[in-house]
Amino acid sequence: MLKEVQEVKVGGRTRRVHVRPFAWNLHAPTHMEWTPDGRLLVVERTTGKVKDVTKGGDMEEAKPFAWGLQGPSSMCPLPDGRFLITEFWGGRIRDITQGGDARKSDVVAEGLQAPYSLVYDERRRKLSVTASAGRSRADILIDLETGQKEPLVKDIPLFPPPGFEDVSSPPNDHKRGITVFAGCNDWKKVNRVPELPYGSLLTVAEYLLGVPDAGGPFSFADLLEHHCLASGLHFTGGMIDDPLNPEITYITQPLRGSVIAVNVRDQGDYRHQPPVVSGLPMVSCVRISQNGEKMFACSISGGVVWVIEGFSSLEA
Repeated sequence: MLKEVQEVKVGGRTRRVHVRPFAWNLHAPTHMEWTPDGRLLVVERTTGKVKDVTKGGDMEEAKPFAWGLQGPSSMCPLPDGRFLITEFWGGRIRDITQGGDARKSDVVAEGLQAPYSLVYDERRRKLSVTASAGRSRADILIDLETGQKEPLVKDIPLFPPPGFEDVSSPPNDHKRGITVFAGCNDWKKVNRVPELPYGSLLTVAEYLLGVPDAGGPFSFADLLEHHCLASGLHFTGGMIDDPLNPEITYITQPLRGSVIAVNVRDQGDYRHQPPVVSGLPMVSCVRISQNGEKMFACSISGGVVWVIEGFSSLEA
């Protein structure tokens, strides 16, 4: 059960965290992102809409920022001011900078199978998206000028959520498992710690991995052996770094309903690390205000975006 005031003891001290609903009556909100002009947008996976929740409140009758999308998923601002979104069911990446009917918007890339998490790799200067590749997943780089695609991370396994381990696909049906699990276990973010040789970070199941900013393509096994930044996490979801301390990355743990803080330098085991906040049903995505004072987290099953205040970085 969600507590509006939560106390977490860390390193002998107690933090008091305040949690309250910020926006509600959303339909399967899975991803959020800040636009270049400071608006907080959230996707509604099942309605094909993107809504502006910057001011909060009841979103049931709110006019959407964009609509007509097929399974909208991850959103990504580009350095040139454009704002992109993946269509999980449509297999595309669209430019929704102007909002409105997305079916009329420009298609940046297509022919992708179940594209999900999307970032702009600042060091490689290419778009990076996770998508399905047969019975596994892959991190794919896309050149925005030529449209050329190339693998960056291959053979990312499809880890089913706890409780779904025995769900399997018939031998002649290679799509069922992908439909059920694709995107559930691989999320990306840009690495903003200059000293770390990683253009992006990738969560897969219980691990946080660094993706080197040079070389490749890499395999999941390579990254796990040589570039594992954290382990012992619990079926991870979305993540974002602290704007005031990029060494701290906040990661959602949907099945535990919690958000945990990870120091990307310490290569630690987080099995016994207390969360920043808990009790958020199926929390999938987290974003932080630019001043670092407010955390926003969306709940798929609850249809709510929560605002969390009073949290602080957990020291390694």
